[in-house]
Amino acid sequence: MALELNRPGQNMSVYAINKLCRDALHDLAFRAAVKRDPAAAIAALDLTEAERKALLSGDVVRLYEWGCHPFLLSYLTRWDLFGLTGLIYNERIRTAHDARG
Repeated sequence: MALELNRPGQNMSVYAINKLCRDALHDLAFRAAVKRDPAAAIAALDLTEAERKALLSGDVVRLYEWGCHPFLLSYLTRWDLFGLTGLIYNERIRTAHDARG
């Protein structure tokens, strides 16, 4: 059962995004698919349109604010997935607000 974080107007499958980040680290074929064609690589995942858009645009602020783990999101920078480099990730994540308090 996926852990979901409910926000007004938004259901976020935190598990699906966090698992995607873990898979990018451990699954070489998945990582290569994301590098080759990110939209196609995540097409089969159970994500909302907003989640897909956030991933494809490298919007780590939105993903973090929806409940994704920043450490797992940072895995994406190791291979510049979704246009994220270490510098871009750091600049973006520093502007995020932790809604958990």
